[in-house]
Amino acid sequence: MSELAVKWNKEKIIETLIPVICICIGLIAIINHVLWRDEMQGWLVAINSGSLIDLWRKNAPSGHPVLWSLLIYLVKDITQTPMSMKILHWLLGSFAIIIFWLKSPFPTWQKTLFIFGFFPFWEYYIISRHYVISELLLFLFCSTYNFRKRSYIPAALCIGLLTNTQALAWSIAFACGITLLFDWLSNSNQRKAFLRKGLWSADLFISLIIVSLLSIFGAFSLLQVADKAGVISSFPFDPRQFLKALGQILGGYTLIIPDSRKWLDLFVCACLALLLIASTLSFVRKSKSGLVFFISGSSFLFLFNYFLYIGSGARHYGYFFLILIGSLWITLQEKNDLIDNELNSTKSIYINLSKIFPKIFVLCLSIHLATGIHFMLNAFNQPFSAGKATAEYIEQKGWEDEYLFGSRDNVVSVVSGYLNKDIYYPELQDFGTYAQWNKRKPIKREEVLKEVEIFFKKNENINRLLLVLNRDSALLDLAPGDKINYKNIQITADEKFENSWHDTERFFLYWAINRTND
Repeated sequence: MSELAVKWNKEKIIETLIPVICICIGLIAIINHVLWRDEMQGWLVAINSGSLIDLWRKNAPSGHPVLWSLLIYLVKDITQTPMSMKILHWLLGSFAIIIFWLKSPFPTWQKTLFIFGFFPFWEYYIISRHYVISELLLFLFCSTYNFRKRSYIPAALCIGLLTNTQALAWSIAFACGITLLFDWLSNSNQRKAFLRKGLWSADLFISLIIVSLLSIFGAFSLLQVADKAGVISSFPFDPRQFLKALGQILGGYTLIIPDSRKWLDLFVCACLALLLIASTLSFVRKSKSGLVFFISGSSFLFLFNYFLYIGSGARHYGYFFLILIGSLWITLQEKNDLIDNELNSTKSIYINLSKIFPKIFVLCLSIHLATGIHFMLNAFNQPFSAGKATAEYIEQKGWEDEYLFGSRDNVVSVVSGYLNKDIYYPELQDFGTYAQWNKRKPIKREEVLKEVEIFFKKNENINRLLLVLNRDSALLDLAPGDKINYKNIQITADEKFENSWHDTERFFLYWAINRTND
């Protein structure tokens, strides 16, 4: 075998091993990952639904389209435990990684930085939520983009399903749709190639029907909670909200979010965001399609952040990063479709920024890589929630058949999921498992013992309750073994579970004994 062939074989082996290692680590991590409340909510809604209609009814108050809940519903009986959902999520995330690795036009070393980065390696891979579907559908759209010369149906399916994934995913769906429309109107070669194929009219008609029906269904899902969404900003112009929305763009690139209470933070981060946008535009302008994808997707998401919902974590501003990756993917695929009509006065600026952009992009990938590895390693040491440890303690003590009283319901639902048991939630005035957003009434910490008293009065045959309270509802001045009396009720602190990445998912157990009949 020649030296060249040996070198080629080694490169092929390395290129095969890198994604395999990533996927194997992901499998180990997701098996050991402890679900937190948002993940468990999806599982509990699916496992407690007896039919597709029932699934729709229970999912609607969550404010998310039904696609993710439907997928969980279809696999729930494989193990009848949250492991079914975990494996489903791992498969979807692994599929996204494989498509990116095999089909994206990035060099191998950049692909490596990306797949071990924060979003594909952690946030959209290990945490079992609907965001992985957005990532997967984006990669499917980009990998089949050139297929539009023969059919628009694959793109239509991607766009339609994106609108049924999550509200923020509409930004990606919008970018995909506008890019295809612009390409059709401006690219005569595309029109000629498509119109030469047989049954082109049927293909176009079917594609439009798919996009229309799925988009209408997705919009209808979101409108179920339109009265609770609310417009967070409107005219007159709100400069703080505007700067906060720009900060989300910086977060997508660098995972850094400004402190919204400090004007200096907001201003500096907004300037950095604008620099990143300008450098990106200078690079993706090499492709009309890539440029349109970036501008339309980023603009849609920015306006959504400004007017409707700013987001509350990396999972939300990660959509700016996905839009960036999609625009670069299309740009590198369409690199011969150059735009050479810049104004002379700005041409040199664009050229200089274009030269800087690859370095900025690698810096961003490096930040994502370091953060992704950090979170992955930390996940093996500190669980996301103490809910599983709390449930295991209750089972070890043989208390799973006791009456459980839990607050706050949307957090204690994690314990319910791991115990596979209904808990009485004072927020609902009833037993349940998952958070029912359309029915709940928030309970303050000082109202918890009053609600325990109400429970005993409503259920005179029950004299003993195991209270499962999260940090925001717990009687924090009690150590294990301490006792207090509230009217005719004796409260005894039993155990606390505080090893949790999410500080709200630290749980405290108490026994409540009704002494009224003593």
